[in-house]
Amino acid sequence: MSCNRTSYGSSSNQPLLQCTVIDFCRLYSTQNARWLRTRASPATGVGRKIQIPFFDAERFARLLEREGFSAAQARTVIHALDDVVDESTTNVTNDLVSKADQEKTITRYKEDFSKLKQEIQQMERRDVEEVKTANERLKAEIEKLKKTLREELVRSQAGVRLDLNLDKGRIRDETIEQHNRLQQTDDKIENEIQALKRQMEGIKLQILQYMIGTITGAGTLVLGYIHFFT
Repeated sequence: MSCNRTSYGSSSNQPLLQCTVIDFCRLYSTQNARWLRTRASPATGVGRKIQIPFFDAERFARLLEREGFSAAQARTVIHALDDVVDESTTNVTNDLVSKADQEKTITRYKEDFSKLKQEIQQMERRDVEEVKTANERLKAEIEKLKKTLREELVRSQAGVRLDLNLDKGRIRDETIEQHNRLQQTDDKIENEIQALKRQMEGIKLQILQYMIGTITGAGTLVLGYIHFFT
């Protein structure tokens, strides 16, 4: 492993190896990583165990010392790397939630969804009941209207029948009256005809008597003329 030497800090001029990222990754291998740290949650302030990897500081310090670092420089590098890892891990974990918090959130969402479902079901049942009530009320009003219409129809039919019967009676009375008047007129005409017949018979008799008298007088006169000339 190759490292470049440089100075570290303002109070010391001792040489310091500045490792590249690849060299650091070789030193900080996954074989030395563990998950044991406990940090306070930034949201609640309660200490909880979170998965923050850290390395074997003593082994890493020995590696640095073998590469030319002094013990103080190795500790300084270890502390700096530890702070960087802690800060980076904290920044990452601040946006994460624990499984318990996730389960609580899911449970709360389920409860909210259950409440919403119950409210929707209650609203649906209430709407159905309101629709049923309105339907029953509408049916009752329709039946009442039908009954009123039937009563009005029966009353109208009774009135029409009464009017028809009255009209029939009036027409019958008028017909009888007209028939009586015609009968009286016929009787009157018949009486007048009979009177005229009697008058004509009397006139005929008078004419016949006049003719007989005239003929008798004429015959007597003719016989007198004949007797006178003979």
